[in-house]
Amino acid sequence: MSPRALPLLAVLILLALAVAPQASAQCMICYPMISNASYTLFSYAVLNNYNAYFMKLPQGATAMISPMLWNLVGGNGNVTMVLTDGHLAVYVNITGVVRALSFIPVVGFPDIMYGDYSWGPFYTMTSTYSFLRLPMPTGQVPSLWSIVNYSLSPPSAGSFNDFSYDIWLVRHPGATSLGPSDVELMLWMYANQSLAGLPYWVTWHSVTMPTIIDGQLENLSYQVFILPRNGGPSGWMLIILIPELNYSEGAYHGLTHGVFGVNLRDLISTAVNIVGEFNGTQWESGLYLSVIQLGAEVDASGNGTMLMNFTVYSWDLCGNLSATQTYTVTQTVTRTVTSTLTSVVKEVLLTPIIVAAAVAVIAVAAAAALTVRTRRG
Repeated sequence: MSPRALPLLAVLILLALAVAPQASAQCMICYPMISNASYTLFSYAVLNNYNAYFMKLPQGATAMISPMLWNLVGGNGNVTMVLTDGHLAVYVNITGVVRALSFIPVVGFPDIMYGDYSWGPFYTMTSTYSFLRLPMPTGQVPSLWSIVNYSLSPPSAGSFNDFSYDIWLVRHPGATSLGPSDVELMLWMYANQSLAGLPYWVTWHSVTMPTIIDGQLENLSYQVFILPRNGGPSGWMLIILIPELNYSEGAYHGLTHGVFGVNLRDLISTAVNIVGEFNGTQWESGLYLSVIQLGAEVDASGNGTMLMNFTVYSWDLCGNLSATQTYTVTQTVTRTVTSTLTSVVKEVLLTPIIVAAAVAVIAVAAAAALTVRTRRG
């Protein structure tokens, strides 16, 4: 290469580096809550109501899946939970349902569980990520987005009462029973009914939280319903949040499918504020986030049949999302980030470098071609 071509080559390389995409300071770092392993958990009705399988996650963490048919004492059939490539598909096929508590329109809650479920029926805990070691004081919950991609298929028999988070805030970590000082928080991403006007329920004022709906970040309002004592005078407090989406027949129903994301810190802080407002000053202090569950409350039809299925395509905990930006969270992207943190960081940060290098190579080739033309001229 002639000395005349060197300044031009330098300019072309600098130009290539200048126009190449740069690594963004807003990296979406995600940790999976569903294993990439393949496994099928088959549970007979009544015989295996609390059957369970612990999934392995990165960093030595685990999460548990279970049919959790807590209100079933009679029936025939099974619940099959299938893990495949970071997905969880749940199939419920039960006839002749007999409930333990006939007045409660729920048979079970097939779910994923993460954290310390120290009371019955499981009396167990999962291994946790280093950044979300449960139990932890509610004031120390980090800013993490919990993003779920799910779909509820129309039931052939029975119904989905909700698709939800079931989050437990306890006064005494490791306690083997729950009482009036503990709180159950449910966020119904899908709701089959309204609780307004029902006996014992208190309709509270709405709250607003940043929420990701099918990739779009928005400030979303939620209805708030409170059951001061769940299960009787010695029971715990139950708070239910319902997103104000898809209003019909006098109620909001949320989403039967899609991508739904909430910030855990915002969610827990909102719940603690509700507890404080409802019960009085300082009652909310001293609570611990103990366990997070994700699943669907299922119920039988009038003839005692449940034939339904749902799929959780992905559930991830993500950090570094800006509340002022719009993010596209598709099934493909979410499944990509469910490998490990390392692969995500490489994907986000190395791609611009590779592109820049490629552009630089093209620049070198162009300079070399120009040099040949100069020589021939």
